[in-house]
Amino acid sequence: FATLDIAGIFIKGLETLHITRLHSIIGGSIGGAIAWQMAQLAPTLCTHLIPIATHWNASDWVLANVHIQELILNNSKRPLEDARIHAMLTYRTPESLSYKFQRSKNLDSGEFQIASWLEHHGSKLKKRFKLNAYKLMNQLLKTIEVTHQSIDLKGIASDIHLIAIDTDYLFVAADQEKTYRELLPHKENIYYHTIQSIHGHDAFLIEYPQLEQILKPIFQCTKA
Repeated sequence: FATLDIAGIFIKGLETLHITRLHSIIGGSIGGAIAWQMAQLAPTLCTHLIPIATHWNASDWVLANVHIQELILNNSKRPLEDARIHAMLTYRTPESLSYKFQRSKNLDSGEFQIASWLEHHGSKLKKRFKLNAYKLMNQLLKTIEVTHQSIDLKGIASDIHLIAIDTDYLFVAADQEKTYRELLPHKENIYYHTIQSIHGHDAFLIEYPQLEQILKPIFQCTKA
């Protein structure tokens, strides 16, 4: 499977339900990439396209991290736990971790709390995911390739609301800002928003007041 396949399945599902128009397609991270792909396949499907902390192409940085994830998933004795532990360091920033832990230790074991936190996330994921499911998600990240150049996205009829995170280490804000600059001369209904945060990629799951401030006007509008 590729993100193109998933987007096509979603569109087919809407067709089966006889839904021809959506107010919004919204998604964060890989969900936002799939949202981009849906809008490219069906340019008039939604009034508002809202990709959050994502991009329409997997960058070399994303591809590099996907490759590391593949190595862990295929070679580690604890593939799910260890892959998740590595991934958490692409979702947060050094500042975020310092703010949260401040080099604190567990009183009983003397272990640094950052290590306990990472192990907790690894164990938690193992309970929620099967190995093949996690491998598929990693595969989907590698296959994000909606187009080769941003100009090809100008045919999307939707209002496009790009939401970037200023400290995102995975899908960097500079890529979203570049998309905005390149499309603006060809498409008036494109908007760029930034979430300010020390928390990196995960900020769209943390900075709810900022995200609400961006989304509220979109969902209060009467345009359909």
